[in-house]
Amino acid sequence: MRIGCVVLIGLTVGVAFSGDCRAGERVDEVIASMQEAYGSIYDYQCRFEELSLLRNRREERVINFYFKKPNLIRMDILTGNRPFDDGSVGVYTGDGKVTGRRGGVLSGIVLKVPKDSPLATTIRGVRFDESDIETVLNRLDFYRTRGKIELRETDGSFIFACAPSDPFGNEGISKDIVWIDRGTLLITRNERYEGETLVQAASWKEYIINAGLPVELFDVRFDVEELRVRGVPLLSRNAR
Repeated sequence: MRIGCVVLIGLTVGVAFSGDCRAGERVDEVIASMQEAYGSIYDYQCRFEELSLLRNRREERVINFYFKKPNLIRMDILTGNRPFDDGSVGVYTGDGKVTGRRGGVLSGIVLKVPKDSPLATTIRGVRFDESDIETVLNRLDFYRTRGKIELRETDGSFIFACAPSDPFGNEGISKDIVWIDRGTLLITRNERYEGETLVQAASWKEYIINAGLPVELFDVRFDVEELRVRGVPLLSRNAR
């Protein structure tokens, strides 16, 4: 009888271990497919909407986001709830600095600040170069090696529920949920939590891939509408 119990326990552990292995292999498979798809992208645009919460403060923005490899980023803020957000433009070119100008009456003033300056980050300190596809891929790699990932699949999405081994080494984030479009393998939504409290949320939609964005776009003085005149597909300027 005792031998039977040992065998049963061994079988149970073996089945659980096998299931964990298969789940881990599936996570690796999907992430590898995402990385392969990203490898074929040279530039992209999308409508980026972000929410940041810090104690009693709330920050919301709707942004036209432009990215060109290896690390050129432009954000045109269509609407936001910080002073002079509407119409603001920021550019990052990989040199550790963000160049930007405010909207409205301050649009003629151009500033260049470190990328971790409060003038260039969200209220939670999220930097310019932490809102792109590559950042999400890097985070998933982080959770694979220093945390745990559970994958749920629906008809339209892959949903990664991630938890770090040490939240204190992850900016206090204890849960990260990432939605990936099953067809395009592009990120569509991310929610980040401290405990059970939502502190950050973002969505990416209306992607335009490999439109041929020129380097000159990544200058705060450059008018994006000039590209439309040249026939380059562009996002709408209307926030909706």
